[in-house]
Amino acid sequence: MTDAGMAAHPGEDPLTPYRQLDTAKRRTAGAVYLVMAGVSGALVVASGVDGMWLTAVAPLTLIALYQFLGGWKLEVTDMQAIDKAADAASFAFGHGSATLGYRGLLAKPVWQVLVFAAGPAPDRQALVTVDGLSGEITGIYEEAVDAP
Repeated sequence: MTDAGMAAHPGEDPLTPYRQLDTAKRRTAGAVYLVMAGVSGALVVASGVDGMWLTAVAPLTLIALYQFLGGWKLEVTDMQAIDKAADAASFAFGHGSATLGYRGLLAKPVWQVLVFAAGPAPDRQALVTVDGLSGEITGIYEEAVDAP
């Protein structure tokens, strides 16, 4: 990490934020599970052991399928989600932060963005959820912040 809080990698500009966040990487894990299921199945068939050992192949295949189905290509970055949340808030945007969450059985990515009103002591805050695939605002909750 550099002093600016950004990761520097060989051959990469140290002043550029390091971002590799993408749920499509789950497809790589799915491919690994699928290969292991194939290898396991081939070993069971080649060794001639009891067919019950094929039950080891089914869970690996199901996990691979789930990884492929949940490997969404993240279309909206964290900064784009913060911009969309700032536009959706009913107050002047000061600062915010975004975390990636998941919705539903297929784990669709959803940005959860917390934005605060502009000013030295923000008097309002909002939690805005932004769909990671379409950029659509899926929910917004605003409230006043009590002064310390």
